[in-house]
Amino acid sequence: MDNNRKKNMQTAIITLSPPGDSWRGAGEELEGFGFIAYANSRVEKLRDEGRYDAANKLKMYLRRFIAYLGKNEVPFKDFDALLIRNYHTWLKNQELGRNTISLYIRNLKRVYRLAVDDGLAADSNPFEGMDVSYRVKKDRNGLTLDEVKRLRDLDLSGESEMTVFARDIFLFTVYTKGMRSDDIFRLTRKNIKNGQLTYCQHITGKEISIPWEQALQEIADRYKQEGTTRLFPVITAKSPREQWRQYDGILHRINYSLKKLGEMMELGYPLNLTVARHSWQNMVKRIRISDIL
Repeated sequence: MDNNRKKNMQTAIITLSPPGDSWRGAGEELEGFGFIAYANSRVEKLRDEGRYDAANKLKMYLRRFIAYLGKNEVPFKDFDALLIRNYHTWLKNQELGRNTISLYIRNLKRVYRLAVDDGLAADSNPFEGMDVSYRVKKDRNGLTLDEVKRLRDLDLSGESEMTVFARDIFLFTVYTKGMRSDDIFRLTRKNIKNGQLTYCQHITGKEISIPWEQALQEIADRYKQEGTTRLFPVITAKSPREQWRQYDGILHRINYSLKKLGEMMELGYPLNLTVARHSWQNMVKRIRISDIL
């Protein structure tokens, strides 16, 4: 069988095999079928499931691995411990943090295990002896109470609407005890009842209820629009994929604007929504929410 025909057959198997079926053809090992092609098929599967954020992150991890390889494919037979050790060393030479490196390696490991389950890769462990655990940082960047108040009172006249919106979402995150952005943009007026803001966390499904303070109302009032009950009506698309694109886009613009605000405040580190969540976590043991408002 010539190489082009073999490649086309392999592509067809990825495209046409029903979910849950082995990627391997009947009685065929698909010699030379590569890790990158298989990983890309997992990206498409995530997109088909509506998990666009996970799909884009996996694609990002693959791009880094391809940059190391210097080519667009590596056969499973060449995906061994030496390759992974060398990739790990290469990542360290890129001056990436330990947790970032662990994230890149851990996602390759996850894809490899899926390939083993699908009968494409040998049931070996090219990651053996490699610590890919996440280490919680002792010191996380977070604003102090005085810094939160300084951000709140910052004169933003002459700044863009997005900069003001980014500041408001940052403060809303702190005031709601570190609410995640994907939960914030799902909030509607129905979530507010009897002086309480009640919602289910999108990631965990856990129900959260917190006091609906006047400061929260003032922020929400600035973005109230007719024809929608959403508190922050920035996600307007109908299809899940387009909704994710809008969410991802607004999140990047918010964090870009927050970085500029952090520079204005001379914080010494990038300001973003993760810092907002850490700010609440850092302050929670020492203050009450009323101290911030």
